[in-house]
Amino acid sequence: MEKYATQIKRASVSRHQLEKIKVGDFVADEFGKSGKVCEIEKIHYSYELHYYFHLGKSGTILVII
Repeated sequence: MEKYATQIKRASVSRHQLEKIKVGDFVADEFGKSGKVCEIEKIHYSYELHYYFHLGKSGTILVII
């Protein structure tokens, strides 16, 4: 069974789609950064919600909604 990466497009992503991503899932963004999610950090800042998807050696994907 082959596992596909969940595509994150910052311009059209919803909070519901981000909440479905769990540790261990494969994610990719529109800029080519991809990898397995090792940790998820969610920070409420004013009226924004910041999602940090830590990908181990590949870095971090930040999505602000």
